[in-house]
Amino acid sequence: MLVGTRISPEWLERPEDLRFLKQVGVDVVDITMSLIPGYSDTGRLSREGLARAVDLLAAADLRIERINSTGDATQRTFLGQAGAEEELDNLAHNAQMCVDFGLPVLGVQCFQAATFGHFPAPAHSWVEGRGGYQYLHSDLREAIQHRPAPAGSPTHEQLWERTLRIFHTIMPIAESGGLLCAMHGNDPPVPALYGVAQILYDFDSFDRLFREVDSPNMGMTFCVGTRYESGQDVFEGIRRFGSQERIFHVHFRNVHGRIPVDGWYEERAPDEGDLSMYAVAGALRDVGYKRAIDYDHIMKLVGDDDGKAYIAFCVGHSRGILEGLGLA
Repeated sequence: MLVGTRISPEWLERPEDLRFLKQVGVDVVDITMSLIPGYSDTGRLSREGLARAVDLLAAADLRIERINSTGDATQRTFLGQAGAEEELDNLAHNAQMCVDFGLPVLGVQCFQAATFGHFPAPAHSWVEGRGGYQYLHSDLREAIQHRPAPAGSPTHEQLWERTLRIFHTIMPIAESGGLLCAMHGNDPPVPALYGVAQILYDFDSFDRLFREVDSPNMGMTFCVGTRYESGQDVFEGIRRFGSQERIFHVHFRNVHGRIPVDGWYEERAPDEGDLSMYAVAGALRDVGYKRAIDYDHIMKLVGDDDGKAYIAFCVGHSRGILEGLGLA
């Protein structure tokens, strides 16, 4: 397995920090398309911008493992608004760019119907853990209360129809060039937020996605955190989707609390959530998973304004696990 990390755009302008990532044991990076110059203005990856990013990372002996198309890139498609055809054309162009540059995984995060600016976000707050480090507490109790769907919000089946339209647009391109498409799923993983339908929140919904988009290039980002938050068995999920060879990327995040039981969850340091991450990595090994594990979100350590100390901690934790499993 590989150890991955997410980087934001400013990291490309800090070559010493890219070298730092390599020094602490990072193998590959995970980016959003907004990291590529010009994308935020046009919604399209430029050949020159992507080449520059690839070259800067290569200079630090790093490479892109997964590049993400985020929810704002398909917002009009999901809301049934004018401009959906342009979004899909952009997405097809971006998939082809990934193929042209030999990027392994295209992450598609086109699922946050409840966070398109029309509905409130769930309550998040920073709380203190051991030694005063800060981790994120997310209270979903109000957000998941049963209520009528707001006027104008997409229905469950409309979201399915629009999700399938997105993947049917890009899968021929992916298949032609060996590109893997990894769907993350709803975060938080609940059937509805403030009455707004969500569709990719449990194992059965992923099974439906894979039936409807029946391609070996269609898979998932298995987010350990969201899968545990959902109340389902993480290890069952790894066996279920690992045996289908549908796991293309892993968010190696530990949490405390399950939404169906507690109504909230907390994103903790990887060694103090409810899960044994050693056991999680062992389960991934047992199903033959060989791609990246990425600790995902950054918690706040004292004096660690740029997050590098937390990155080093998580990467060291992951590498120690892999060494213990004979995978380093």
